[in-house]
Amino acid sequence: MDCQTARQVYLTQSHLENIRQRFPLAYEFLAQQAQAFLDRRPDDFDQAVKQIVGETPFPYRVTHQDEKTPLSKDISELLGDITSRLLLERHFSDQLGQPIFFSTVCCDGHITTDRALTLEEVLPIQCAAVTLQ
Repeated sequence: MDCQTARQVYLTQSHLENIRQRFPLAYEFLAQQAQAFLDRRPDDFDQAVKQIVGETPFPYRVTHQDEKTPLSKDISELLGDITSRLLLERHFSDQLGQPIFFSTVCCDGHITTDRALTLEEVLPIQCAAVTLQ
C-alpha cells in the first residue's frame, strides 16, 4: 500500500471502514472468498490446482483472475500490507465465527485458509498455480 493510501486508511480510528470505503470491490471479493471457503464452493482454478497438488491435511481455496485488473491490484495491496491483511483476517474470522487467513499466490492468485500455511505447505500450491498459468 502506498504511503498516501496508508495515511487515508490508518490516520483515523475507523481502519476497517476506511479499507471498505477505499477498496470496496476488494473488500467484497474477500468477503465472498471467505464465505466460499467455508461453504467449500468449487472453483475451476482451485480444482485444477488441487489435482496437481493432491491431498493435503489442511483445507484451502485458491482462486485466480485471468488478467491484471484493478481488483487484483487492490487485493495485492491489501494482502501485501501486513496491517490491512491482519485487520481483514480478524474481521472476517469474527464475522464468520471461524479463523480465516488470506494470502496471495502467483501473479493474481489468492488463497483462503483456516490457518497460516508453512513454506512446505504453500510451495506445492504456488508451483501448481504457476504451472497452470
